Amino acid sequence: MTLFSKRVEELISESGETVASLAEIGGINRSTLQRIKSGERLPTSEFFSNLSRALRLSPVEQDELAQLLEIARVGETVSYSRRQIFDLIEMISELTEYKIPFSKEVNRKSCDRENQPATEPIEICSDPMAVLNLIENSIDQELFSAPQPDLKLCIPHTESKVYDYIFQQMMGNKKKLNLADVLGFRQQAAADEPDQALAALRHLIALSLLENVNYRSCYYYFSPESPVWTPVTALFPYFILTSERVITISADFEQAVFYRGAAIIDVYRAEFDRLVAKSQSFIEESTDLFEVYTMEQIRQLKHVVEPLPCFAYYIDRELLEANMNKDFPYYQTLLEIAVNHYANIQRENPNIINVFSLKNLEQFMKDGRLNFPDEVYDVVKPADRLYLLRLVRDDLANNRRSYYAIDEEQIFMNGSTEFSNEQNLIRVILHYRKNNQLVFKAFEIYEPSVVAAFDDFFTNMIKSSYVLPKEQTLAELDRLMQQCEV
Repeated sequence: MTLFSKRVEELISESGETVASLAEIGGINRSTLQRIKSGERLPTSEFFSNLSRALRLSPVEQDELAQLLEIARVGETVSYSRRQIFDLIEMISELTEYKIPFSKEVNRKSCDRENQPATEPIEICSDPMAVLNLIENSIDQELFSAPQPDLKLCIPHTESKVYDYIFQQMMGNKKKLNLADVLGFRQQAAADEPDQALAALRHLIALSLLENVNYRSCYYYFSPESPVWTPVTALFPYFILTSERVITISADFEQAVFYRGAAIIDVYRAEFDRLVAKSQSFIEESTDLFEVYTMEQIRQLKHVVEPLPCFAYYIDRELLEANMNKDFPYYQTLLEIAVNHYANIQRENPNIINVFSLKNLEQFMKDGRLNFPDEVYDVVKPADRLYLLRLVRDDLANNRRSYYAIDEEQIFMNGSTEFSNEQNLIRVILHYRKNNQLVFKAFEIYEPSVVAAFDDFFTNMIKSSYVLPKEQTLAELDRLMQQCEV
């Protein structure tokens, strides 16, 4: 029996009903329910819905049972990965939805160590709490005192307390921080072990979302037989480097040695650079719109999850000339780049699977605003908005394009974020307005197991309850067109 079938058996018992009575209440087949209860088969989506209604499950109970059903269908590792990505998407949307004012100072901890003479070259901690306090105080000292705060981390990805502390200190802070790290992952996790790189993403991406953190993350693989805490350097298992100090940390994070002095800092800085040179990019950031959208390159796209339908299929020179700002100093140059860019997408990516938001499409139909700097384009004219919407609707109705509308009640994904699943990377692009100015930031994830997990999530997404049925999507598009035609 699976965990799912065991839970179904428990719920039937708790309900006080028999298999026969539940079958009658839910309008479901009695023998099928008996086989599901015994673990011989799994229910279809319709059967699951009817069974949940017959059992009078609460939304929480139904969600828990649905998770057990997914585990039974795809295995615990894949199910865990999908849930991790779901939570990650909602976290990104929440952090970009509620804009953080940059108004606080560093909340610096009081520490007796800072009152000691700075000539003491070495200090030792031998308690896990003391080690964490030492790390936090060193981070505060760097943020408080350094003209340009800089942190380099060579610690296990499982030490999320350190990353979470940096996030809390930088969230809403006036300071700017250069942050870099090197992470070690096991290349092939055990069958029942969650993917380490995917598990690390939550706190890493949270830091990447902050406008005042310039972040670069690298990774390397260690032997499949090695434990998670495998040392990355012969100097000391793990270390944290600031402008004026080095903290070396034991493999179990229960002991630390705190060094001052330019010579020892130079040794560890050189070691960090060596590790980076041997590693690969895990997360890279950019705030350059042209670089992120790779205007002059051809991108091989598989899935695009974005606020609006993929208008790139329909944009040509005529549309660009009608909607770009001709007073922009580099108008002609930008126009030619944009024409080539959209032509490349149309030629090289005819079969993109596109997931979009009806809520954001409706807003676009009202205001005509795109996620580009205001100085390079005028708001899209009403007639052109309607023209684009009709093309999307016709292509969806005639199965020429793979469009899927997000079910806003199933997943929270706001208009600030888009994802693209490309050949060897996942690209996350942020664009939202703050003080009436466009904030633009993007980062790329390269680690193959993470790229594969996102690919699975997006592939499964279009077959899940996260998207609306085609008929409902067409009805919503028709409604929007009718509103615009009035």
